[in-house]
Amino acid sequence: MKWESKDISQKSLIKIIIVSGIVLLVVIYFSEAVGIVKNIYGVISPLLLGAAIAYVLNLLVVLYEKIYFPKSTNKIIINTRRGMCILFSVLTILLVIFFFLGVVIPQFIRSIQMLSAGFPAIYNNLLEWASLHADKIPLLQQKLQEMNMDGAALMKKVMDVVGSWAGGTFSLMGSVFGQIFNWVLAIIFALYLLFGMEDLKKQFSKILRTYVKEERRAKLHEVMGTANETFSSYIIGQCKEAVILGLLCTTGMLIFGFPYATVIGPVMGLTALIPMIGSTIGAGIGFLLIVMVDPFTSLMFLIFVLVLQQVEGNLIYPKVVGKSIGLPGIWVFAAIIIGGGLLGITGVILGVPVAATVYKLMSRTINKRLENQN
Repeated sequence: MKWESKDISQKSLIKIIIVSGIVLLVVIYFSEAVGIVKNIYGVISPLLLGAAIAYVLNLLVVLYEKIYFPKSTNKIIINTRRGMCILFSVLTILLVIFFFLGVVIPQFIRSIQMLSAGFPAIYNNLLEWASLHADKIPLLQQKLQEMNMDGAALMKKVMDVVGSWAGGTFSLMGSVFGQIFNWVLAIIFALYLLFGMEDLKKQFSKILRTYVKEERRAKLHEVMGTANETFSSYIIGQCKEAVILGLLCTTGMLIFGFPYATVIGPVMGLTALIPMIGSTIGAGIGFLLIVMVDPFTSLMFLIFVLVLQQVEGNLIYPKVVGKSIGLPGIWVFAAIIIGGGLLGITGVILGVPVAATVYKLMSRTINKRLENQN
């Protein structure tokens, strides 16, 4: 027993030394380590994107498998169930994409062009009104003198900022073909994952049983199960809420006679995928489009959106999403801020389920320890 305890302590000491050495090397050569990580990420990014696509598609596949003759004993149906459900899932995603590309996006682009053409006149009128009343507000007069910019110049500056942001984020000019190639690889990899999911599960199960102790396997299964439950509930709930909010917004705008109803409604639904701030972004876009037609109508639209947000927040969200996320509001807001700062819009969307998973796991661990102490 003494020899075994000595061997264990020596192994632990060796592990500590190795980990400490690796951490020290990373600290010393931090810039080089960051470069290596970026290169590795660039190589495996299509695989990561494909895994994400496969995960989302699998949610639809599971749904269709419950509909596609689940109790049938026919061999043909059983053998084709997976393939047909994957086909239905891909067609569903393609229909949604074609809807936005063929119906919503063209109208939205035309609306933005109208806004860009009419914004300088509105801005100049507002600037003229502010100049007339600037003597009553010295601070306003000082700001106007500092700006010294007409509507056309301001619009050009805004478009330059948006263009530089879009170029830096998506690299539209420099790597558009590279992005297309990565997406093609990701989609192919996602389809391979979906068709070979059962075999992959068996292979990973064998690897875990061979190299990972039973206690750690149980902990890993708990973590993965919690993450899967949280992410699936979050994705399905947010998509349902986005569809319902988009339909309610479009229907309400048509009833009250607001312009651009078929554009603003789907945009509201799409932006609702971003938690907390998504509907506000959609409302801002709708306001900018309607204010070009009638400023008074745009104010009525804001009142309509405020009422709709109250209905959505108090009735729709609790019923559709419920408490499946299990994350308090303050942590949702913190997850959005941190995720957006690290990964941009991707971090905003994924920050909430990641934080909810960590929150659930930590809550279970803390509760267990408190129970043991008592």
